[in-house]
Amino acid sequence: MKQFVHVKPTSRGQRVWLEDTPNNPRLSASGFTIGARYTRTISGGVITLALNPDGKLKVSGKKLPIIDISGKNIAGYADNAELVVEYENLTITIKEV
Repeated sequence: MKQFVHVKPTSRGQRVWLEDTPNNPRLSASGFTIGARYTRTISGGVITLALNPDGKLKVSGKKLPIIDISGKNIAGYADNAELVVEYENLTITIKEV
């Protein structure tokens, strides 16, 4: 499953926001449920999120899962750059279109 998002400039730097909606549970379908732990790696302009019970990062949200990637973690992308998010089982890949 694919989704297109944009790098949003904020007062604290850049941000990429991923969240489920009631009609499109992309994160949940990939295993990224509220409270799930994961790791994030960045290599060659590609951000990879992988579920890992020992991961330092955790999916947030109260009713629906949310992943917020901001600041230095998305350095290298231009403001408003279009990114493609590819949701797979246990892995999410984010890269520039």
